[in-house]
Amino acid sequence: MSEELTAVLNNIIDTTEKYALSQTKLDELTSQRLKNDAKKLIHVNPSLTAMALGLIASVEGDVEECIKQHTLSLKLGKDPILNLNYAISMKTLGFNAESFRLIDNAMNLLPDPGFAIPIYLMIAINAGKYESIQSCEDMLINKGISIPPQVQQYFDDVNTIVRKAPLPFNMYPVIASIQEAISLNNKVGLTEYALEDINDELYLWTLVKADAKTVMLMNIELEDELSQLENINLDEFHIAFRAKEFTDLLA
Repeated sequence: MSEELTAVLNNIIDTTEKYALSQTKLDELTSQRLKNDAKKLIHVNPSLTAMALGLIASVEGDVEECIKQHTLSLKLGKDPILNLNYAISMKTLGFNAESFRLIDNAMNLLPDPGFAIPIYLMIAINAGKYESIQSCEDMLINKGISIPPQVQQYFDDVNTIVRKAPLPFNMYPVIASIQEAISLNNKVGLTEYALEDINDELYLWTLVKADAKTVMLMNIELEDELSQLENINLDEFHIAFRAKEFTDLLA
């Protein structure tokens, strides 16, 4: 692919990432411009065109179109980067379990998965895949690979959670799936997490872009769902939603 078209693709990826992180939807003008740019790739690599259109659909909040385009990209091409970006789109839309399935598959296919580890960990922690995160840390340590501080933080957070709330590993994805369902039902897409120790009790916050009333209702529903789970002790480990704007003010 020419340098010009590579720059076009990189701009689409960078722009959609910016909108995803800011949790804002594409305006109509930017959306159309990006789609026109994506179509420039079609004669060179149609799988990348579909992938790009899937990324664009994710920040438009169009779930159906996003899945359609990414599914097409996987039919047209075999590059594991297609799975990786599909995973990112699903994370943007709030489908954390599917996002993890896709990136886990991509990590097994990538010739050098090292560059994708931060993305993998971000997705894994939101999907409650703590055992996978600890296995990843063990693998890096055993290989003598230096772990950057921003990556080490994921490992430290998960180790803290596992130590403070020693639940069976299969319970963490169940809890994450409950949070995911509540987020999607309330039309909350991309979520982040924050870990906080208050009076020797651990709080795992799921940060959402929502108003105070919505967050309150989400927490009532979450408390009810968690109370129905058997054989878990959440006395010193608290799980709740919190408005992202409130957390930003504390930073």
